[in-house]
Amino acid sequence: MEGTVIERMGPYLIVFDPDTDKVPVFTEAGTWVGDADDISHDIDRFEHEQEAS
Repeated sequence: MEGTVIERMGPYLIVFDPDTDKVPVFTEAGTWVGDADDISHDIDRFEHEQEAS
């Protein structure tokens, strides 16, 4: 897992691993939510809410 980065976006933890093209997303409690491609609309909504604040 060398080079792996975990980024927080609101209630989500996004795992960027250079060894795979998948980007899994988890909750803070560790529950798998899906791949970033599958939930990108939720991530986009969170980012836009943060910009408006």
